[in-house]
Amino acid sequence: MGFSNGLVLAAPGRILFNVDAVNPKCYSGSGTTAYDSISGTSLSLNNGASYSSPGFAFDGTNDGLKASAVISGMDFQFTDEFSLEAVVKVKETGSGYIINNRGATNGTQNYRGWFLSHIGSSPDTIIKGGLGFHDGAYQWLSTASSAADFTNIVYNKWCHVVYSYGGNGLNAKLYLNGVDSSDSNPNDNNSTIYDSANEALAIPYNSDNLISIGVDSYDDSTYAAYADIAITRVYNVALTEAEIKKNFNAVRGRFGL
Repeated sequence: MGFSNGLVLAAPGRILFNVDAVNPKCYSGSGTTAYDSISGTSLSLNNGASYSSPGFAFDGTNDGLKASAVISGMDFQFTDEFSLEAVVKVKETGSGYIINNRGATNGTQNYRGWFLSHIGSSPDTIIKGGLGFHDGAYQWLSTASSAADFTNIVYNKWCHVVYSYGGNGLNAKLYLNGVDSSDSNPNDNNSTIYDSANEALAIPYNSDNLISIGVDSYDDSTYAAYADIAITRVYNVALTEAEIKKNFNAVRGRFGL
């Protein structure tokens, strides 16, 4: 499964995407190309993104990692379960994307896709995960941490972050260092995800829904993260609390957590 650095992870067969900066299957330690160890898809280190052990370093301007092609299986809908995982050190009290595949407008819908981000400004910065689109209104379903947890657990510290979504608007949770840190409104959808016929709204994906790390996939000049990001993974299953704790314990020693 591409984990030559010896990690024993939960649900390895459900991992669709894995970039670990110290895994030689993902990055050689130098150069401007990284790889998803699951699909073999390359990602370019753009606009000054660099490696600084134990992760990739981003300066919050316009640098990031971007996939060279769409990776199949990650066109998640409101009805699908999935999880986003990262180990990150956020160095700012502002907004930036940790990992996302948001696409540009398709004529009617904008910002199409899923994301894990830090968002807001001090003292209200939070960690947030979600999916959806904008069609004149924000059709997002997302879950966030509290600002206090961002300050105490995430800000300028290595942190293991997981957004787990059970599908159909259910069980959307945000975990920090293996602990459920979801806010009091765990299904923060700005509008209903179902139409008048009770059919789930469709999120359209196309060739511009490229996975990006450290910057907005939709626009490299916006939502760039001032952060170090060591690990990013995408799963096609909603990880349970026990599975998330297992993954946290697998990496906590490496990051002093």
